[in-house]
Amino acid sequence: MSTLNTTQKLQTCLDFIDQRLETTSEQTIQIAEMIIEDIKNLTEGYQNAIANGNLQTHSELVRATQMNWVNQLHEIILEQTNRDLNGQVIIALKKFVDSLNENQVKYHSFDLPSAVASQQADEHEYLTQAEIDILMGQQNLFADTLKH
Repeated sequence: MSTLNTTQKLQTCLDFIDQRLETTSEQTIQIAEMIIEDIKNLTEGYQNAIANGNLQTHSELVRATQMNWVNQLHEIILEQTNRDLNGQVIIALKKFVDSLNENQVKYHSFDLPSAVASQQADEHEYLTQAEIDILMGQQNLFADTLKH
């Protein structure tokens, strides 16, 4: 795995998540279809059991089917809870992105906006809006004087 470059590692992680999501969706649909099929069979079997006087046998089949699905669904829930692979991959990608951002930021400086910089102790002084207005007024006054 260490022979992959960063781009390949990223693509591998994204492919993994994509495949997991697709597989999980397919499994969920298959499970739902099997449960529906069992329910249909049990419902039809109930009518036959009434007609043939086999309610005891049918009742045992219903119970066995229910327990089968409860146990299978419980195992699926435990497996997903114990190892959330998508979560592990997403955490690895987040660490990579955080590291990437941290390293990129080191080489890209930018100036603070004057409103922010004026609040910093080590920055040179910025003029207030009132001081700017006075200077602008003097400049206009100087321009008017030159015209005359």
